[in-house]
Amino acid sequence: MARQMANFSRLMDSMVFTTFLMFVSGFGLFLMGELYKNVVQQETKKLSQIAMVVVRLFPFPDKKYEFNLTHVVVFSTLIGMLCMLHHPAQDVIQHELEKTQKNKKKREEAEKKREEAEKRRKKEESKEHK
Repeated sequence: MARQMANFSRLMDSMVFTTFLMFVSGFGLFLMGELYKNVVQQETKKLSQIAMVVVRLFPFPDKKYEFNLTHVVVFSTLIGMLCMLHHPAQDVIQHELEKTQKNKKKREEAEKKREEAEKRRKKEESKEHK
């Protein structure tokens, strides 16, 4: 049986997520631009060394930060891919949860056996007293 690549019942969810992601990435790029403008253009005299480092890290023409829809789409794709990344900590948490559940099950089984053994012992004692 062929494996389905797209689940069309989740189409609305993916449209909402994509729209939200586009707004988040656009807002993030806008905030980065404001930070760049503040450090490089307005506060250059106060933060001269930091401004030089920022200018060398982000070499924009005429020291003006600009972004367009292409930048927003690429940044939102990057954010989406990072959201889908499987972090090793998730495996550790799942392993610990399985381990605690296994220990709990063992304790419950041991307690159940102890109770059954106690019941059998009490029955035997009551038979001996009769």
